[in-house]
Amino acid sequence: MNSDDYYGIINADCDAVLRQMVADGVKYDLILTDPPYNVGKDFGNKSDMLPLGEFLEGMYRRIDLLRDLLSDRGSIIWFGIHDYICYIQVYMYSIGLHYRRMNIWHYENGFSRSTKTPATHYEPFLWFSKSDRHWTYNVDEVRVPYKSTERLKSPVRYTDSHGNTKTWVPSGKGAMRGDVWDFPTLAGKAFAEERTPHPAQKPEALITELLKAFCPMEDGRFCGTVLDPFHGSGTLGVCCEKLNKAGHAIKWTGIEIERKWCDIAAERLERIR
Repeated sequence: MNSDDYYGIINADCDAVLRQMVADGVKYDLILTDPPYNVGKDFGNKSDMLPLGEFLEGMYRRIDLLRDLLSDRGSIIWFGIHDYICYIQVYMYSIGLHYRRMNIWHYENGFSRSTKTPATHYEPFLWFSKSDRHWTYNVDEVRVPYKSTERLKSPVRYTDSHGNTKTWVPSGKGAMRGDVWDFPTLAGKAFAEERTPHPAQKPEALITELLKAFCPMEDGRFCGTVLDPFHGSGTLGVCCEKLNKAGHAIKWTGIEIERKWCDIAAERLERIR
Protein backbone atom coordinates (compact mmCIF):
# COMPACT_ATOMS: atom_id res chain seq x y z
CA MET A 1 0.00 0.00 0.00
CA ASN A 2 1.04 3.63 -0.50
CA SER A 3 -0.10 6.98 0.90
CA ASP A 4 -3.02 7.11 -1.56
CA ASP A 5 -4.48 4.00 0.09
CA TYR A 6 -4.42 5.79 3.45
CA TYR A 7 -6.07 8.99 2.21
CA GLY A 8 -8.70 10.61 4.45
CA ILE A 9 -10.05 9.65 7.86
CA ILE A 10 -9.04 6.33 9.41
CA ASN A 11 -11.05 5.25 12.46
CA ALA A 12 -8.49 3.06 14.24
CA ASP A 13 -5.80 2.91 16.91
CA CYS A 14 -2.90 4.93 15.52
CA ASP A 15 -0.35 2.49 16.99
CA ALA A 16 -1.49 -0.30 14.68
CA VAL A 17 -1.94 1.94 11.64
CA LEU A 18 1.46 3.60 12.00
CA ARG A 19 3.20 0.23 12.25
CA GLN A 20 1.45 -0.92 9.08
CA MET A 21 2.36 2.30 7.28
CA VAL A 22 6.02 1.81 8.14
CA ALA A 23 5.85 -1.78 6.89
CA ASP A 24 4.27 -0.54 3.65
CA GLY A 25 7.01 2.05 3.11
CA VAL A 26 4.63 5.01 3.23
CA LYS A 27 6.21 8.47 3.53
CA TYR A 28 4.82 11.84 4.57
CA ASP A 29 6.19 15.30 3.84
CA LEU A 30 4.60 16.79 6.95
CA ILE A 31 3.37 15.28 10.19
CA LEU A 32 1.27 17.93 11.92
CA THR A 33 -0.33 16.75 15.13
CA ASP A 34 -1.86 17.80 18.42
CA PRO A 35 -1.62 14.69 20.64
CA PRO A 36 -3.08 14.30 24.14
CA TYR A 37 -1.26 16.47 26.69
CA ASN A 38 -1.98 14.16 29.64
CA VAL A 39 -3.83 16.85 31.55
CA GLY A 40 -7.02 14.91 32.27
CA LYS A 41 -9.29 15.83 29.36
CA ASP A 42 -12.01 13.39 28.33
CA PHE A 43 -11.58 12.31 24.72
CA GLY A 44 -13.79 9.27 25.25
CA ASN A 45 -10.91 7.17 26.57
CA LYS A 46 -8.10 7.35 29.15
CA SER A 47 -5.37 8.59 26.77
CA ASP A 48 -5.12 11.94 28.58
CA MET A 49 -5.18 10.50 32.10
CA LEU A 50 -2.10 8.26 32.35
CA PRO A 51 0.77 7.99 34.83
CA LEU A 52 3.60 10.11 33.45
CA GLY A 53 5.88 7.17 32.66
CA GLU A 54 3.17 5.33 30.74
CA PHE A 55 2.18 8.49 28.88
CA LEU A 56 5.76 9.21 27.78
CA GLU A 57 6.47 5.60 26.85
CA GLY A 58 3.48 5.61 24.51
CA MET A 59 4.46 8.91 22.92
CA TYR A 60 8.06 7.80 22.43
CA ARG A 61 6.88 4.63 20.71
CA ARG A 62 4.77 6.66 18.30
CA ILE A 63 7.52 9.18 17.64
CA ASP A 64 9.82 6.31 16.59
CA LEU A 65 7.24 5.30 13.99
CA LEU A 66 6.62 8.86 12.84
CA ARG A 67 10.34 9.40 12.26
CA ASP A 68 10.34 6.38 9.94
CA LEU A 69 7.34 7.78 8.05
CA LEU A 70 9.01 11.09 7.19
CA SER A 71 10.16 11.77 3.66
CA ASP A 72 13.74 12.96 3.14
CA ARG A 73 12.65 16.62 3.38
CA GLY A 74 9.86 15.96 5.86
CA SER A 75 9.12 17.71 9.14
CA ILE A 76 7.19 17.02 12.33
CA ILE A 77 5.14 19.77 13.97
CA TRP A 78 4.19 18.54 17.46
CA PHE A 79 1.95 20.49 19.83
CA GLY A 80 2.41 20.07 23.56
CA ILE A 81 2.15 21.73 26.92
CA HIS A 82 4.88 23.38 28.97
CA ASP A 83 4.64 20.62 31.61
CA TYR A 84 5.92 17.86 29.31
CA ILE A 85 7.16 19.31 26.02
CA CYS A 86 10.75 19.13 27.29
CA TYR A 87 10.58 15.31 27.40
CA ILE A 88 9.37 15.17 23.80
CA GLN A 89 12.03 17.61 22.62
CA VAL A 90 14.87 15.65 24.21
CA TYR A 91 13.54 12.36 22.85
CA MET A 92 13.31 13.70 19.29
CA TYR A 93 16.94 14.77 19.57
CA SER A 94 17.90 11.31 20.83
CA ILE A 95 16.44 9.41 17.86
CA GLY A 96 18.23 11.47 15.23
CA LEU A 97 15.65 14.06 14.28
CA HIS A 98 16.96 17.59 13.75
CA TYR A 99 15.72 20.49 15.84
CA ARG A 100 14.58 23.51 13.90
CA ARG A 101 12.60 25.60 16.40
CA MET A 102 10.42 25.72 19.47
CA ASN A 103 7.40 27.80 18.44
CA ILE A 104 4.68 29.37 20.55
CA TRP A 105 0.97 29.50 19.82
CA HIS A 106 -0.03 32.67 21.67
CA TYR A 107 -3.59 33.67 22.44
CA GLU A 108 -4.82 36.61 24.49
CA ASN A 109 -8.24 35.09 25.17
CA GLY A 110 -6.87 32.42 27.49
CA PHE A 111 -7.99 32.00 31.06
CA SER A 112 -6.98 30.46 34.36
CA ARG A 113 -8.81 28.25 36.82
CA SER A 114 -6.39 29.26 39.56
CA THR A 115 -5.28 32.53 41.10
CA LYS A 116 -2.06 30.91 42.30
CA THR A 117 -0.44 30.81 38.84
CA PRO A 118 -0.39 33.12 35.80
CA ALA A 119 -3.23 32.75 33.33
CA THR A 120 -2.51 30.48 30.38
CA HIS A 121 -1.82 32.37 27.16
CA TYR A 122 0.30 29.99 25.10
CA GLU A 123 1.01 26.44 24.00
CA PRO A 124 4.41 25.41 22.60
CA PHE A 125 4.88 23.37 19.46
CA LEU A 126 8.09 21.75 18.25
CA TRP A 127 9.48 21.67 14.73
CA PHE A 128 11.94 18.89 13.92
CA SER A 129 13.07 17.80 10.45
CA LYS A 130 14.24 14.46 9.08
CA SER A 131 17.31 16.01 7.45
CA ASP A 132 19.74 18.55 8.86
CA ARG A 133 20.31 20.00 5.38
CA HIS A 134 16.98 19.97 3.57
CA TRP A 135 13.49 20.83 4.77
CA THR A 136 10.46 22.85 3.68
CA TYR A 137 9.62 26.29 4.99
CA ASN A 138 7.67 28.63 2.72
CA VAL A 139 8.71 31.97 4.16
CA ASP A 140 6.78 34.15 1.70
CA GLU A 141 3.52 32.26 2.19
CA VAL A 142 3.26 33.16 5.87
CA ARG A 143 4.61 36.69 6.03
CA VAL A 144 2.78 39.15 8.29
CA PRO A 145 2.12 42.89 7.96
CA TYR A 146 4.85 45.22 9.17
CA LYS A 147 4.01 46.85 12.48
CA SER A 148 5.16 50.16 11.04
CA THR A 149 5.29 51.39 7.45
CA GLU A 150 8.22 53.70 8.23
CA ARG A 151 10.75 50.98 7.41
CA LEU A 152 9.27 50.66 3.91
CA LYS A 153 10.25 54.22 2.98
CA SER A 154 14.00 53.74 2.63
CA PRO A 155 16.55 50.91 2.38
CA VAL A 156 18.75 49.95 5.32
CA ARG A 157 22.51 49.75 4.78
CA TYR A 158 24.75 47.55 6.91
CA THR A 159 28.19 45.93 6.85
CA ASP A 160 28.49 42.15 6.62
CA SER A 161 31.11 39.98 8.36
CA HIS A 162 33.55 40.52 5.47
CA GLY A 163 33.34 44.33 5.63
CA ASN A 164 31.13 44.63 2.56
CA THR A 165 28.38 47.25 2.50
CA LYS A 166 25.00 45.61 1.96
CA THR A 167 21.56 47.06 1.40
CA TRP A 168 18.43 45.57 2.91
CA VAL A 169 15.14 46.43 1.25
CA PRO A 170 11.89 45.47 3.02
CA SER A 171 9.83 42.83 1.28
CA GLY A 172 6.66 44.13 -0.26
CA LYS A 173 5.00 40.91 0.95
CA GLY A 174 5.42 41.86 4.60
CA ALA A 175 7.67 40.90 7.50
CA MET A 176 9.00 37.41 8.09
CA ARG A 177 6.80 35.54 10.53
CA GLY A 178 8.43 34.98 13.89
CA ASP A 179 8.23 31.95 16.13
CA VAL A 180 5.28 33.34 18.11
CA TRP A 181 2.06 32.60 16.23
CA ASP A 182 -0.85 34.79 17.37
CA PHE A 183 -4.25 33.19 16.89
CA PRO A 184 -7.20 33.29 19.32
CA THR A 185 -8.66 30.13 20.82
CA LEU A 186 -12.13 29.02 19.78
CA ALA A 187 -13.82 30.84 22.65
CA GLY A 188 -16.92 33.00 22.52
CA LYS A 189 -19.65 33.64 19.97
CA ALA A 190 -17.22 34.57 17.22
CA PHE A 191 -16.21 30.92 16.84
CA ALA A 192 -19.54 29.25 17.56
CA GLU A 193 -19.89 27.83 14.03
CA GLU A 194 -16.36 26.43 13.94
CA ARG A 195 -16.31 24.97 17.44
CA THR A 196 -17.14 21.30 18.03
CA PRO A 197 -17.58 19.40 21.33
CA HIS A 198 -13.96 18.22 21.14
CA PRO A 199 -12.14 19.46 24.27
CA ALA A 200 -8.85 20.31 22.54
CA GLN A 201 -9.82 21.65 19.13
CA LYS A 202 -7.30 23.92 17.41
CA PRO A 203 -8.37 26.94 15.30
CA GLU A 204 -8.56 26.39 11.56
CA ALA A 205 -6.71 29.67 11.03
CA LEU A 206 -3.68 28.39 12.94
CA ILE A 207 -3.58 24.96 11.29
CA THR A 208 -4.03 26.47 7.81
CA GLU A 209 -1.11 28.82 8.42
CA LEU A 210 1.07 25.87 9.48
CA LEU A 211 0.12 23.98 6.33
CA LYS A 212 1.09 26.99 4.25
CA ALA A 213 4.42 27.22 6.06
CA PHE A 214 5.50 23.57 5.96
CA CYS A 215 3.77 21.83 3.02
CA PRO A 216 5.79 21.36 -0.18
CA MET A 217 4.90 23.65 -3.09
CA GLU A 218 4.89 23.07 -6.84
CA ASP A 219 3.92 25.71 -9.41
CA GLY A 220 2.49 27.94 -6.71
CA ARG A 221 0.31 25.21 -5.21
CA PHE A 222 0.59 23.47 -1.84
CA CYS A 223 0.97 19.74 -2.33
CA GLY A 224 2.66 16.72 -0.79
CA THR A 225 1.41 14.35 1.89
CA VAL A 226 0.33 15.28 5.42
CA LEU A 227 -0.43 13.06 8.42
CA ASP A 228 -2.18 13.67 11.74
CA PRO A 229 -2.14 10.51 13.89
CA PHE A 230 -4.38 12.21 16.50
CA HIS A 231 -7.00 13.67 14.18
CA GLY A 232 -9.69 14.42 16.76
CA SER A 233 -12.62 16.32 15.28
CA GLY A 234 -10.84 16.70 11.95
CA THR A 235 -9.36 20.18 11.82
CA LEU A 236 -6.32 19.10 9.80
CA GLY A 237 -8.47 17.39 7.18
CA VAL A 238 -10.85 20.35 7.04
CA CYS A 239 -7.99 22.80 6.48
CA CYS A 240 -6.41 20.61 3.79
CA GLU A 241 -9.70 20.26 1.94
CA LYS A 242 -10.38 24.00 2.09
CA LEU A 243 -6.97 24.61 0.55
CA ASN A 244 -7.62 21.91 -2.06
CA LYS A 245 -10.96 23.50 -2.92
CA ALA A 246 -8.99 26.70 -3.61
CA GLY A 247 -6.84 24.86 -6.16
CA HIS A 248 -4.13 23.15 -4.10
CA ALA A 249 -3.32 19.44 -4.07
CA ILE A 250 -2.59 18.16 -0.55
CA LYS A 251 -3.06 14.46 0.21
CA TRP A 252 -3.80 13.96 3.87
CA THR A 253 -4.39 11.20 6.42
CA GLY A 254 -6.12 11.63 9.77
CA ILE A 255 -6.11 8.74 12.25
CA GLU A 256 -8.56 8.82 15.16
CA ILE A 257 -9.48 6.02 17.54
CA GLU A 258 -12.86 7.37 18.68
CA ARG A 259 -15.80 6.96 16.26
CA LYS A 260 -17.55 10.02 17.72
CA TRP A 261 -14.82 12.38 16.58
CA CYS A 262 -14.51 10.68 13.19
CA ASP A 263 -18.23 11.24 12.60
CA ILE A 264 -17.90 14.93 13.52
CA ALA A 265 -14.87 15.25 11.22
CA ALA A 266 -16.82 13.62 8.38
CA GLU A 267 -19.68 16.06 8.88
CA ARG A 268 -17.29 19.01 8.75
CA LEU A 269 -15.72 17.69 5.57
CA GLU A 270 -19.10 17.08 3.96
CA ARG A 271 -20.05 20.71 4.49
CA ILE A 272 -16.94 21.75 2.55
CA ARG A 273 -17.50 19.35 -0.32
